[in-house]
Amino acid sequence: MNTCPCGSDVEYSLCCEPYLLGSQLPQTPEALMRSRYTAYSMANIDYIKKTMRDKASVGFQGEVARKWAKRVCWINLCVHKAFHESPSKGFVEFTATYVDGERLQLMHELSEFKREGGQWFYVNGTHLETQQSSPSKIVRNTQCPCGSQKKFKNCHGLLK
Repeated sequence: MNTCPCGSDVEYSLCCEPYLLGSQLPQTPEALMRSRYTAYSMANIDYIKKTMRDKASVGFQGEVARKWAKRVCWINLCVHKAFHESPSKGFVEFTATYVDGERLQLMHELSEFKREGGQWFYVNGTHLETQQSSPSKIVRNTQCPCGSQKKFKNCHGLLK
């Protein structure tokens, strides 16, 4: 089984793939958030651009985002909570973990989503404090931060 990168423990073809291919639309802010994480993990910046509006899209540099997404090694996504403020406005708090160079990075964000014409869009994000004081160094023989109990070189390090 090819598990989806979004951390849902569902096969990719049954999870985020239909969204990234455009054959389905995410029906919740959380589903859109997970599909956007998956798109970043695959450096599919066209999908990222199509799913953002308003403040989030102002100044967005697709080619810079593509290079960054390809450079980092995506480890996992943890969705802490997802909720609706109204039928057309929702939020998702998440932490995305990735390795940039030799440093483990955590992106903790409260993302805001808006529904327009039956489709959800990412419109804004507020970075939140993480409990990690400084990025930890990851080397090939370090235990992989994904929790697999394997060495990084034999797990996510293979993806680099």
